Amino acid sequence: MDEPQLAGDLLGPPRSAPAAKPGEPPERLRDNRDFLAVLVGQAISAVGDAVTVTAMPLLVFALTGSGTAMGVVAALETAPDLLLGLPAGALADRWDRRRIMLVADFGRGLLTAAVPLAALLALPLMPVILLVVAPINALRVLFMAGWTASTPMLVGPRLVGPASSYFEAIFSLGFFIGPAVAGLLVGVIGAPATLAADAVSFLVSAASLTLVRRPLQAPGPRPPTDMLQEIRDGVRFLARHPTLRAAVGLWAALNIIPAVLVPAITVYVQGDLGLGAVVVGLVVSAFGLGSVIGALIAARLTTRIALGAMMVAGAVGQGATLFLTASLAQPPILAVAAFLAGIASAQAALGYVTLRATVTPNELLGRVGAATRVVTVGLVPVGALVGGLALDRFSGGGTLALMGALLVAAALLFSTSRALRAAPRPAASGTMGA
Repeated sequence: MDEPQLAGDLLGPPRSAPAAKPGEPPERLRDNRDFLAVLVGQAISAVGDAVTVTAMPLLVFALTGSGTAMGVVAALETAPDLLLGLPAGALADRWDRRRIMLVADFGRGLLTAAVPLAALLALPLMPVILLVVAPINALRVLFMAGWTASTPMLVGPRLVGPASSYFEAIFSLGFFIGPAVAGLLVGVIGAPATLAADAVSFLVSAASLTLVRRPLQAPGPRPPTDMLQEIRDGVRFLARHPTLRAAVGLWAALNIIPAVLVPAITVYVQGDLGLGAVVVGLVVSAFGLGSVIGALIAARLTTRIALGAMMVAGAVGQGATLFLTASLAQPPILAVAAFLAGIASAQAALGYVTLRATVTPNELLGRVGAATRVVTVGLVPVGALVGGLALDRFSGGGTLALMGALLVAAALLFSTSRALRAAPRPAASGTMGA
């Protein structure tokens, strides 16, 4: 099957492509009603998430003035990935994935609303934050297990790369709009009230999932098996797949090293440079805008170049720009550097997401996705705690420079992997099998 040829065809194959067979997703993403419904819902949810990502460090910093406290909160946000990732993946391959995501979104909306409600009732905020942040992210782990396994069923194996690119672009657009909105709202109504926007966005995301009619499970009956055996199957597939192992190793470094990226930007801009919350929001928004552009570029690249090379190049670019950012002081120049870092970050992310979906069989998508997140996200609390200590020791600028240097070193190390360099392209492989 031919690859998309024109920019207008990036939402699907050329108009001459044959019609989809009964029961299969449409040949063009623009004709896929379920995909478009989820895309809109996730776009709104992404804005809410970006508001929280920006407002929460500002709130914790305002309450405590401590980089260590910011690191603790960041660690609690990612600890559920390590503790619950494998069971969540097995459940996503057992249960209705759409229902899993619906329950997770409703739960996250209610728990996120607890922070602005506590502020309204004049309750101490730090205990409330420490109480709800882990459960919110436990539900995020459950949502992501269902989400990772659902995308290939939603759009079909050939369009996983372009679809992932558009989802990444939408998420990144949210992180372009959301931080700027958060910076303004924090200055006007305060950080606790600003978090209410994320609570509402979870409900919108859940509503969009109710519009999906396509089954999101792997086709065919599944024989009853023990959950521990199912978890072992996912871990075994990852352990025995050299390309996926190398990609997961690099992606883990790209998650663990910059675990306190937004807190570091917050401390550097607001603490080291003495600039305000609005500038923090604008710098983080510039990163999000760069990620949007990077994701749209990656939509073309995922079927044209080696996915491993995309990951390595993106890691080098992100590390170099973060290292440079630590020596900058003017808001416009800081924004440009963040923009370039966002482009590079999107290249690495889309290379990884597309590679993982391409080489994993559908019936293992939930478990393999969860197993990879245990490594790539589950160990982020270690990076968050170390990053929090680095913020107190080296402040924001020194921590950004350290992150950048380590990212470049990790990229150069994994570039020596022959398996990663030989990673297949979706269009070349044609299936999601190993």
